[in-house]
Amino acid sequence: MTEGALAALRNELGGKPPKAVAALDEEHLQALADAIAKAKRRQAKALEKATDEAFDTLPRLLRGPVRKILGAGVLSRMGH
Repeated sequence: MTEGALAALRNELGGKPPKAVAALDEEHLQALADAIAKAKRRQAKALEKATDEAFDTLPRLLRGPVRKILGAGVLSRMGH
């Protein structure tokens, strides 16, 4: 077995996968790594959308102070 798919899976999991998962063949390891990566992208997109919607519900006068509290980094990712 090559290390490519196992390394990709380790990267997505942020650590070593369980032994039973690591025992999968290369094709299945890669499919699992791809599925996890896709799920992370979907989750990040959903979180960004929810954050945008929550920010947009704030009265305009509160948006500035909330922006300062949350920090520029959070809101710059939100596109505000």
